[in-house]
Amino acid sequence: MKKIALILLSITFLLTSCHKDLDIVQNNQLSANNMWKTEADVRSAVFGAYVYVRNSLKTNIMYWGEYRNGLWGPGTFGTLHDAHMSSTVSSTMNATNSYASWTNLYTTINQANLIIRAAQEMDISQEAKGFALSHGHFIRAYMYFLIGRTWGDAPLALEGFESTEQDMYLSRAPQAEVFAQVEADLAAAQAHVSHMGTNKAIATAAALAMMQADFGLWMYRVQEAGDSYLAAAESAIATLALSPDRLETNFAKIFDPAAKKGKEIIWALHQEQGESEGGFMRPQLWNSSYILPAHRNTSVPIIENQWWVYTDVYIDLIQENASDQRSAVTYAHGPYGTGNQEVGWANKYVGRVISGTRVLDDDIVMYRYAQAYLLDAEIKYYRSNYSGALASVNVVANRAYGQANHYTDTAPAAVLQALVTENLKEFASEGNTWWTLIRTDKVWDYNPSVASQRNKTNILLWPITQSAINRNRNLTQTVGW
Repeated sequence: MKKIALILLSITFLLTSCHKDLDIVQNNQLSANNMWKTEADVRSAVFGAYVYVRNSLKTNIMYWGEYRNGLWGPGTFGTLHDAHMSSTVSSTMNATNSYASWTNLYTTINQANLIIRAAQEMDISQEAKGFALSHGHFIRAYMYFLIGRTWGDAPLALEGFESTEQDMYLSRAPQAEVFAQVEADLAAAQAHVSHMGTNKAIATAAALAMMQADFGLWMYRVQEAGDSYLAAAESAIATLALSPDRLETNFAKIFDPAAKKGKEIIWALHQEQGESEGGFMRPQLWNSSYILPAHRNTSVPIIENQWWVYTDVYIDLIQENASDQRSAVTYAHGPYGTGNQEVGWANKYVGRVISGTRVLDDDIVMYRYAQAYLLDAEIKYYRSNYSGALASVNVVANRAYGQANHYTDTAPAAVLQALVTENLKEFASEGNTWWTLIRTDKVWDYNPSVASQRNKTNILLWPITQSAINRNRNLTQTVGW
């Protein structure tokens, strides 16, 4: 998909200087009318916007969606972590933490805003208009859903900004308004869902259904917004027509860069050599100086210093069942270090060796059908359908252990623990377990530092950066931070 890289270059031409608080960077002279004249221009802009999505998430998705779960720690024999990483694990971040920036998310939102406006104003076919609007609204919904969960109150930018003369000093809207916008955008995307297409590198109808379920569960459980949201999540999952054959038999195939976007994938951010590589997986791998020469890029993937690795608690969970085929895919280890020291690493996204060089060209999986099954289990749990919830968990467990009824205890506490355990095993290093732990109210059980600060206002949110506050007189820091 090198075409996407060219699109990105053309769109980046628009973004030439930092623009006030949101760092939306624009060129005064460029307008939507100059940029988009044909249906092809609109389609190119949509694919370019997904490049922005990828660049916004390829590293930070783990900081916002997983590293705070209490199951990750310093890499390189437990010694290597910078202050920003350590504070993320301990939930003691401050306004200078480099991962607290929402700049790229708002730049992506701006691209979605421009696409939505262009599609509404241009004289193009209904198919092209529907394609642009469905994806523009999906992208904006996804970005604001992430922003609302991560920072709570946040500016709502709903126009496409193309000129530095436009006012960008936006105040933080209440979190409830942010989520209301997500809901409105999901509805707008649904109105044009038939035009989304089947390319799994961008959103499809199935990806939209997954986000509707994801959002509905969050609103029902975390925002306590009422049963209608649980019903909406239930309806969204039903549209996926789940069956066990939607899962790969071989768990490793999901993450094989030679077999991308297989049947289990619903949506994945595309990467390929020379166009986009790496991301959060880079600091999970090893520097060659720590590894015996015979094992460099054979037994052990080599990239750079390992800054992140699973904690012993997580490793024990991943490896607790010898029959679990996910274990070796998720975590690899052995006496490969210098002096035959034991080394280990997160093993899902290790790329491949091409012409003697390791290339991290794995797609970044956003939604897949195993997650749909566990969302379905969660919905049924909240409906007090404990046997049904366990049946959905067991579909995922059966693929893992080769045992049709791995879980049998239908007591409510046992069912909840089963679905949390399978989420942690199934989705390690995929950037979403933090949200699951919050929804199920289990976050306090896995991160002692978070638990010790349970009474702190907004402990589950992030601060915003001081640089954003300095740029925008209307921004205030997240309460509690």
